[in-house]
Amino acid sequence: MRALSAVDAHAMADIHARSFERGWSALDMATHTQNDLCLGISDPQTDQLSSFIICRSSYDQAEILTIATHPDHREQGLAKALVDAACKALLADGVTALFLEVAEDNAAAIALYRQAGFIGIGRRPAYYRRAAGRMAALTLSKKLDA
Repeated sequence: MRALSAVDAHAMADIHARSFERGWSALDMATHTQNDLCLGISDPQTDQLSSFIICRSSYDQAEILTIATHPDHREQGLAKALVDAACKALLADGVTALFLEVAEDNAAAIALYRQAGFIGIGRRPAYYRRAAGRMAALTLSKKLDA
């Protein structure tokens, strides 16, 4: 696991595009690496990025902006490892509460977040735009403590 930089932006954008209907650009990813907590895990055999997380913090609160894993590397615990590492890094920076939104039809992500200790605090109707229509988002939070 390592901190990501602008050098990783194209790989991040590729993974994101494979994971979401509306992927973020390499320019967006490069900007996030400059401004936000960006952690990634690379394939030990190829050294290519396999999974990453982006978190934005403000004072004692933070938000998971996105997390994505390349389809070839899913169901290996990478996303859980990234969430755990991000929680530790954010806590070390004085963050005490972590938030996120997740599409309510994303059962795998919801299971991951519940396993990581997140609880539901709200629902945002029609939050995500998709080709087939709008999808609601669940808002989750987790208290960070030592």
